[in-house]
Amino acid sequence: MRTPATDVLNRCKIAYTLRAYDEVEKTANEVVQKLALPPQNVFKTLLVQSGRDFAFAVVPSTRELSLRRLARAWGKTAAEMADPQDIQRVTGYVRGSVSPLGARRTLAVFIDDSALRLEVMAVSAGVRSAELLIAPRDLQSAAQATFCAISRDE
Repeated sequence: MRTPATDVLNRCKIAYTLRAYDEVEKTANEVVQKLALPPQNVFKTLLVQSGRDFAFAVVPSTRELSLRRLARAWGKTAAEMADPQDIQRVTGYVRGSVSPLGARRTLAVFIDDSALRLEVMAVSAGVRSAELLIAPRDLQSAAQATFCAISRDE
């Protein structure tokens, strides 16, 4: 399977594993069960905005994004979740399949620093039925991302 996200990784010559699963899964917990990974290894990619600027926040499925911490890491006074109507227009991805790689526009990417404790993390491959398993530092390199503390307990 080829997606814009896998194209980025292939161009960068970064190793990853593509894991497909049944498309009926809608929640992070269901994806965790299908992938048979610890929940803290499965990350969700959220589109956020500050004014007219957009960015990706990549946080563990077991935690919640702290918009205040994200804004501080981004150098903004405030941040909010992007309107769901903007997701496809800004990223090229449909809601539920947003990947931090291969978006239509070049966006800042912030990965929760809890990923640094993992050997492998899972992020969306850009389609609802597939995840990329990748080393956190490799994702950082491919996405030109910043690690920072941007999550909190739910």
